[in-house]
Amino acid sequence: MPFAELLTPELAAAAGVAVLASFISGFAGFGLNLVMTPILALLFSPIEAIPVITVLGLVNVVRMLGGTWRHMDKREVVIMGLTSILTVPLGAWILSNVDAGLMKRVIAGVVLLFTLILLLGWRYRGPRNTATHVGVGMLSGVLNSGVGIGGPPVVLYQLARTGDPAVGRANLVGFFAILATVTIVAFLFSGALDATAGARAGMLAPFVLLGTWLGMKMFHPRSAPFYRRIVLGFLLCVSVMIVVLG
Repeated sequence: MPFAELLTPELAAAAGVAVLASFISGFAGFGLNLVMTPILALLFSPIEAIPVITVLGLVNVVRMLGGTWRHMDKREVVIMGLTSILTVPLGAWILSNVDAGLMKRVIAGVVLLFTLILLLGWRYRGPRNTATHVGVGMLSGVLNSGVGIGGPPVVLYQLARTGDPAVGRANLVGFFAILATVTIVAFLFSGALDATAGARAGMLAPFVLLGTWLGMKMFHPRSAPFYRRIVLGFLLCVSVMIVVLG
């Protein structure tokens, strides 16, 4: 597609969403895919939007790695990241073969379910061991490449941590860096990440870098409850809108 044809009102709207989503992610360590995927799936289509968002997600977390590396539980992150490789190809196949209208509703449903879980205050209280790391990684892998939202399982898993919230935030950044890289490779092989998607990602990347920088500057554990209420309210409205309007 010629460059000029990419400069559409939809792309301008996507740039605004990119700043907001990356600001949230820079602050909390997650949220970029949760915010961008349902909205960009409406602006474009799931198969056009998800590869773009995956590239932008990698830009987002690479920018954050330097400031979070020292807090990271590297063993846990590596186990979750490597096992996500097993299920990413399945998700990429789902994205390429499932009806776009159905995919939009599935995306909205995943966001809505995750939002309600957090609003109700549910926390994972089970064991934390190699088996649970593997399970979380595999579930996130298929969700990330299939519907563009691999965060909910691993976010719930990390929010259940006790102690310094910076560790959970750092683990999310490290895991998403691995997951995004693996998913991009799968999309290149499947053809979902084509020249048009690459060009859109390149044009939106500066907006992601700006939002990420702003979010990182604003991060402070004591402000997390206020931030979380705002973000969850926003996600609830967006997901309900997509389910209704589909």
